[in-house]
Amino acid sequence: MIFVDGHVHIYDCFDVDLFLDAALNNFQKAAKQYESTGQASSFVLLLTEGKNENWFKQSLALLDKKDQKNENISANWRLAKTGNPHTLMAYRNKSPETNIHLVAGRQLVTNEKIEVLALYAQNSISDGLSLIETVAAIQQENAIPVLPWGVGKWIGARGKIIEAFLAAHETGILYLGDNGGRPSLWPRPTLFCLAEKKGIAVLPGSDALPLRSETRRVGGFGFYLDDALSQEKDPCTFLKHVLLSQKAPIVPFGHLQKNYLFMMNQLRLRLSPESPGIDL
Repeated sequence: MIFVDGHVHIYDCFDVDLFLDAALNNFQKAAKQYESTGQASSFVLLLTEGKNENWFKQSLALLDKKDQKNENISANWRLAKTGNPHTLMAYRNKSPETNIHLVAGRQLVTNEKIEVLALYAQNSISDGLSLIETVAAIQQENAIPVLPWGVGKWIGARGKIIEAFLAAHETGILYLGDNGGRPSLWPRPTLFCLAEKKGIAVLPGSDALPLRSETRRVGGFGFYLDDALSQEKDPCTFLKHVLLSQKAPIVPFGHLQKNYLFMMNQLRLRLSPESPGIDL
């Protein structure tokens, strides 16, 4: 099986060791809970880096500069090329069979101030296009566009724009995104229901905030797929084929955030010097 966190940031305030250890621990817990075959699982982080985040590009450049296949990136983890320009693999130094796949992706902001994720994409698409142009550009790149839920971002004028966009959607790759930071006692967003009526699935992901306390959330909220019938040896290639086909069921795992933690994090985000400041 493949366990996927569909909305991942690696902020400068995150400790890489702690981040990858947390991802591995959370994925392993999910695998233990949901697997029945006992076969080894694959773990995938779909990166969604904003304009000020370039961890994937910088890591790939480091490997290219040193002209080697792998490199220590922390005390416990090494990073390796995979032969696919959109993916890297992190594995533990003392147990190389234990690994996590990282897939390039961007978080874009349209001229309507709406966030759109571009999974399996790097830096070729610019911010500032319209929502329609942004989604079309991502599809043209053979990448996967996702409209992610965010606090306050799907209400008012922006919410109406997204609602009209979903209502008019007929063909082409498109997903909505849920995240583990959504308060558990809040009602489910109505746009999720509208999307599902249109045959648009919801991809869950952790979407951690730029706070050190959020480092451990990676891999704790996402979805899983059964790849038992896949002919692909690379789980990231199989995952992309599945997402582009829009046919496989997206089965979520993990839990939404408790309301008091949500409120505390929103307060920390506004007061913390480690936060770069983001539009809420």
